[in-house]
Amino acid sequence: MSVSAFLKKRLVIIALIITGGLISIQFIRPDIPHPPVTGEIKAPADVAHILRVSCYDCHSNETNLKWFDEIAPASWLVAGHIREGRKALNFSNWDSLAPGDQKANLFLSVNQAMFGAMPLPSYTSFHGDARLTEKDLNTLKAYVGSLAPLKISDTSRITVAQQQFRKWVVGALPAVPEVKPAPNGIEYIHNYRDWQIVNITDRFDNGTMRVILGNDVAIDAINKHKTNPWPNGTIFAKVAWEELTDSNSVSNTGELKQVEFMIKDDKQYAQTGSWGWARWKGNELKPYGKTLTFSQECINCHKPMKDKDLVFTEAMADADRPDKALNMPQQQLISSVIDKKRQTHSVLYGNAVAVQYARSGATGPYPAGAELRLATWSQQEDAHWFGAKVPEHLQTVEVVKVGTNISYEGYQAPGWKQMPAADHSDRIDYITHLKASVIFN
Repeated sequence: MSVSAFLKKRLVIIALIITGGLISIQFIRPDIPHPPVTGEIKAPADVAHILRVSCYDCHSNETNLKWFDEIAPASWLVAGHIREGRKALNFSNWDSLAPGDQKANLFLSVNQAMFGAMPLPSYTSFHGDARLTEKDLNTLKAYVGSLAPLKISDTSRITVAQQQFRKWVVGALPAVPEVKPAPNGIEYIHNYRDWQIVNITDRFDNGTMRVILGNDVAIDAINKHKTNPWPNGTIFAKVAWEELTDSNSVSNTGELKQVEFMIKDDKQYAQTGSWGWARWKGNELKPYGKTLTFSQECINCHKPMKDKDLVFTEAMADADRPDKALNMPQQQLISSVIDKKRQTHSVLYGNAVAVQYARSGATGPYPAGAELRLATWSQQEDAHWFGAKVPEHLQTVEVVKVGTNISYEGYQAPGWKQMPAADHSDRIDYITHLKASVIFN
């Protein structure tokens, strides 16, 4: 037998084996159940249509497979996507979610869609009708955004915040003698509250105000403008409070809700995107997550930021940092305030004397040696998260110093010239009466 004939025979045999294998595996059908629909989302017709076309095949019990979806081995992959999709979000069981969880899932879905993470690109490659257009995305954003109107806080939420504050200043919180580690073994990090501020966020989608703090490694990377990737040893602490909004549309920090940490170590956390993830919630600082797999939830949320080292937070530009813009010493967080009408976000900083006094819950005048600094930024939409606002530009910096007398200095952008001399007693009174935000040690 010639070499060419032998090779031809071998190719025929291989082709027959492959064909036989493909035929055989068609009998191995993955089970894709279709449970009953218990309660669908109640949304406007145009929104419901977009969700049905672009999301329902993987995120509902009404999966509508194309003929090519049922050919193995592709059918196995499709079945896996459907199982995972329904587990993450199922529009057919919408009534099983609490209203807050419904809203949170819709905001998350829009954000995933904004960055092209959903629908899966591998899915839209074969299901072109599921691909979201810019008009579709704008329709979804308009609807989902309407689910988070500005509301005045009711007295019950104010009472909860006041009770937490009173317990905190006397050392009764956190309400556990020892904070348990996260399921992945990460220990709660004490003293993070004295780190420097990296950025601040107004999460109007869920009514929380957030401050992101960074350890010395993070701040050094920011100062050197070397943040993508962030160096090993970087740690972020993200602190979230409920917003308490008054009739003037001014929001102060209310109840402390949770503290999250991101720890960079590309060797230790190689399996979780080079970051260690951990979160503690409530007055008991209860670790979030039941098993090690909770980290995957964090990674999935941060996946759109894969080109930013999985970090949503961008450090403020030097020109928008009070310490850099006015060549002032760095200070620590005391409190945070948002003016929804003026669309500004302010942070009250203090030196060690001021911070210690503010966190003691004392009601008298600040002691001699205290220095307070109120920095105010204009706000802009967060390009990385629909449902949030972040600082745009630093507008004013006001400084109150306590000595034999109380002095006030105000600086305004651009140029940072000192504000004209005037009676600033009202501003001194306002700044010195801002209550410290609850922040556990």
